[in-house]
Amino acid sequence: MDPAASDIAFATMVGDEPVFLPIWINYYAQFVPKAQLFILVDGLHRGISPEAEGCQIIRLPSVTPGPGWDVARWRMISLFTNALLQRFGIVVFNDVDEILLADPAQGGDLLEHIGRAREVGVISPFAVELLHRIDLEPDALDPTRPVLAQRRFGRINASYCKPCITARPINWSIGGHYSDYPTLNLDAALFLFHLRFVDHAMLRDRQTSRQAMMQPGAAKGAEVAGAGWLKGAQDMTDFLQSFVDAGPPLDSDFSFGWQRKRIIDSWEQDTEAGIWRHARLHNRKTYRLPDRIQDQF
Repeated sequence: MDPAASDIAFATMVGDEPVFLPIWINYYAQFVPKAQLFILVDGLHRGISPEAEGCQIIRLPSVTPGPGWDVARWRMISLFTNALLQRFGIVVFNDVDEILLADPAQGGDLLEHIGRAREVGVISPFAVELLHRIDLEPDALDPTRPVLAQRRFGRINASYCKPCITARPINWSIGGHYSDYPTLNLDAALFLFHLRFVDHAMLRDRQTSRQAMMQPGAAKGAEVAGAGWLKGAQDMTDFLQSFVDAGPPLDSDFSFGWQRKRIIDSWEQDTEAGIWRHARLHNRKTYRLPDRIQDQF
């Protein structure tokens, strides 16, 4: 193993996650031993994928979602990450449906690019949401096959350019989208692929489950874990259909120069929230993934 790899930990948090967790484990286990993969399990009753054997599994009692629930969860995640930094030089924390990939056109060495955090402190990748183009990819996702062999379209969503690679103590906002770290280091070679929207049926089921987690009479979903919790299953169908309605996919070299510049130029401090953020950037344009980005996970 590369000596530098022993200094890097990857971490995530899950509930019941039979699809994305094996993908997450199998991908990152290519780069570091499973003992350096930390999985926080939300609920003592949760089952966990057999692929997790050898990973660091930390089971936590579940908390009924209510106002402030996700704020407290991300406060805990920040503290947990900061604790790991007492033993590791770099910690990468992502939701389980987020995969980091180094652009093959720029060397493709994931650990080398992550390792830059030792010098710069915190790194953000550029974000692409993979989409199920229901007009062009009729089949359901087969979790036993590589995702990128089945889904070849995505859109830009700057909200997922998360400061998720850190070598410094950090406090994340809800969702990990922003933090209190004052410098934006948007890596030129790293992509974060957000997998939430890779399968129509899975997406509908997930949204139904989210709404079922709300206790009767509880506050609105936006007060619990963000506005996305207010969406229903049909909203997810309409969302995927909106990309079909917007037109055919576009070809791109995946450099996204002006988009990166807008993200960098909009960087500012939100003094009220105590975080640094950039502008949002997303639309209904679909981009076809270039051939060099395939079969990596």
